[in-house]
Amino acid sequence: MRARNPLYIMAKPPPEAQARITALPRNDPSRGPHLLHVTLVSLFDLHHAPPDWLGQVIAALDGFDGPAFPLAFDRIENRKAVTLRTRDPLARARAFQAALIRHLLEHKAPLTLGTTPEPHVTINYAGDRLGSQKIAPIAWTVEEIILMESVVGKTAHVEHGRWPLRPAGGGA
Repeated sequence: MRARNPLYIMAKPPPEAQARITALPRNDPSRGPHLLHVTLVSLFDLHHAPPDWLGQVIAALDGFDGPAFPLAFDRIENRKAVTLRTRDPLARARAFQAALIRHLLEHKAPLTLGTTPEPHVTINYAGDRLGSQKIAPIAWTVEEIILMESVVGKTAHVEHGRWPLRPAGGGA
């Protein structure tokens, strides 16, 4: 069954990074910069979920205390879609994803998917068959996470909440 309203925890690039991404010739200009994001955790399909699941996730995120972390992408790759990626292991981002999943599980938040995809930014869902290429790094620090519902087939996101992260290197 195809997801109709998948729910994600994501990070969005700030305006400067959005501008650099939308200026890339391989970016799909029909999608607005407000849709650019990095999926940190895929949770479940909100359309098929019990009505209390969204509230449970929000309650769990209300108690999350995670550090800000850097992201940097220096390659464009064409897989099923055209994406920004890096060969860097993004260790701090991956550690953040693992901590977030642990927190959600400890707080009994529902996770039917609970996947932590390799951090990337999709810039063209159609693909372009142009292979991989290096680009000047596009980097930012993720300072907040967003609980976002994707409305499949509508090219739209519905925001369900934002949570600031503590400054990198800040207290525990």
